[in-house]
Amino acid sequence: MALTLLALPAAAGDTPDFGMALARGDERYAGRAEGAQGAVALAGPVDEAIAGYRLALSLRPDSTEARFGLLRALFFRANFCGSDPQLSKRLFEEARLVGEEGVVRLERVIGNKKGAARISALREVPGAAELVFWTGVAWGEWALRMPRIATARAGAPGRIRALAQATIDADPELEEAGGHRLLGRLHDLCPRVPLFTGFVSREKALENLRKAHAAFPLNTVNQFLLADAILRHDERHREEARTLLARCAAAEPRPEYRVEDAHYAALAGALLTSLH
Repeated sequence: MALTLLALPAAAGDTPDFGMALARGDERYAGRAEGAQGAVALAGPVDEAIAGYRLALSLRPDSTEARFGLLRALFFRANFCGSDPQLSKRLFEEARLVGEEGVVRLERVIGNKKGAARISALREVPGAAELVFWTGVAWGEWALRMPRIATARAGAPGRIRALAQATIDADPELEEAGGHRLLGRLHDLCPRVPLFTGFVSREKALENLRKAHAAFPLNTVNQFLLADAILRHDERHREEARTLLARCAAAEPRPEYRVEDAHYAALAGALLTSLH
């Protein structure tokens, strides 16, 4: 894989330290926009974050913090650094496998609890909601890069649905309504395949994306995804979609999401132009 596999500096004979590796990952992820040009980030900073998280995870495989940190860093590397399609596909395959392994470990901690007891147990594990969410994102991004019938046969739609709902149950405000955003996007884009995805509902797509936008209306991803879904499935609200796209395209990037906001602003501007 064409990534810089950096190790943390250590004196000869020193044993790598989990805390240092995790802190390095967090530090470099926070600096992922360093040197970025608009919507395209340099690969270097996030590659260093990936290396830190990989090392931390190798030292403590049960760490949900190291695992979800790696997943979100891989997501950024694949989507916002000008990666070629094949590299992005490999990155999301790694993220999907890393996430699934983490969810399996998490299930051992939670046990066979059901209903409210399960949700309570999930909330008690630090980083569990983040792990579940980013695993769902990894599945979704992987599925977008694979043949549709292959993703259906792999069980991707049902897995994404379960992970999105678990995120909503554990923390509906996580990543600014990320669970609703993930569930809405699934219902928006997933094809209806007999025997595999009969649950898909365009109404549920709009319902969940509207919930995400209502909760966090300034989030550019919420704005863009809702507008995009409206244009596909709700012609009556075409003007609402235009308004959302115009707002997204004109949004001032937030300091903590400088590259991401610039990316969605560019997408919104391009889609808005195509409507004229």
